[in-house]
Amino acid sequence: MKPHTIHGRIDEHGRVLLPVIVIASDGNEVEVEAAVSLEFGGAMAINEELAKGLGWRRLGARRVVVGFETVRMDHYLGTMSLGSEPQQVVVLGGIKRRAIIGEKFLSGRKLTLDFSTSEVVLE
Repeated sequence: MKPHTIHGRIDEHGRVLLPVIVIASDGNEVEVEAAVSLEFGGAMAINEELAKGLGWRRLGARRVVVGFETVRMDHYLGTMSLGSEPQQVVVLGGIKRRAIIGEKFLSGRKLTLDFSTSEVVLE
């Protein structure tokens, strides 16, 4: 099945934001606005409290390089959708800011940015 087109935005700080549906273990869907980071090779990273609140299965923790430091982050098995059928991915929990989506979740998709209109389209 071909993914649906997703429309995001560019915020006042120049961050590229896309809506992601995260699905809790009880089936409830929550829309999270996530920043696109092409420097992040994983699928998604979210706030630890959100990951715990979704009831996702914790896979363990390991050290991860974030910027210029190494931090311990929990790994969760989460269900998410980015304009397509829900899929299970490994999600990092423990970031202090908004959610981040990375290369693994965007792979095979076309991302178009128009800074003049602040439009973002993911096909």
